[in-house]
Amino acid sequence: MKVSICFIGTGKYLNFLPKYYENIHEYFLPNSEKKFLVFTDGDGDYPEDILSFPHEHIEWPYITLKRFEIIQRAKKEIESTDWFVFIDADALVVDTITEEEFFDDSKDYFGVHHPCHFLNMPPHNQQFGAFETNKRSTAAVSDTDDLSIYFQGCLWGGKSSKIMTLIEELDRRVNEDLEKDVIAQWHDESHLNKFFIENKDDVNVLGPQFAYPEMFGDYCDFEPKIVHLSKNNSKYHV
Repeated sequence: MKVSICFIGTGKYLNFLPKYYENIHEYFLPNSEKKFLVFTDGDGDYPEDILSFPHEHIEWPYITLKRFEIIQRAKKEIESTDWFVFIDADALVVDTITEEEFFDDSKDYFGVHHPCHFLNMPPHNQQFGAFETNKRSTAAVSDTDDLSIYFQGCLWGGKSSKIMTLIEELDRRVNEDLEKDVIAQWHDESHLNKFFIENKDDVNVLGPQFAYPEMFGDYCDFEPKIVHLSKNNSKYHV
C-alpha cells in the first residue's frame, strides 16, 4: 500500500522535520510504502522519499487557514498513492501504529477526536463548544447538526481517490469566507469539522490517543500514539 504524508513547515517549524520523518519510519504504518510531501521555505538535501514543494511563509492565521490551497499543489502526487495523511509538523508518532488500527477501508475519510473535547474541557463543555457559530461562515454549524465529535485539525486524511474532494471543497469555502471578510474561529479546523458533519457516515473517528496533548498530559487517562508536542519544554526534545 502506498501512503502520502503531508508536512507543512515554514520558518522554525521546519526544525520538526528530522524527528517527524524518523519516527514515522520507525512506528507508523510499517507495511506501507510512504512518500512525504513537504511544503517549506527551507532548503535541504532530502532523502528520495521526500518531495519538497517550495512555499514561502505567510502570516498567521493564513498559514493554517490556507493549507487546503497549499496542499493542492501536490494533487498529482497524492492521487498516485492509496491513502493521504496530514500530520501537523509539531505532532510526533511515538508508538507503533499499524495499518489495521489506523485505516478503515469502509470509510473514505478519517479524523481524530479532539482530546480536549473527549476530556470535556473548556470550551468543549459549553453549548456548541468550539464549533463555528458565525452564520456568515461556510463552516457554521446548526443546532440540528450532530455535534457529538469535534475533530482536531492536526491529523486527518482519507483515500487518495476521495481526499481531493475534501481539499478542493474546503479551499473553495475558505475563499468564499475571505471574500466576505470572514475567518472561521478555528480556521481550517472549523471547516474540517463542518465537512465531517456533512459526511459523518464516511468518516472513521480515531481516538484521542492519536493527538495526545503533551501540554495536558496530566489529564489524560489514555496512552499516546501520536503526541501533539508542548510548545515549551517538550520531553521529546525535538
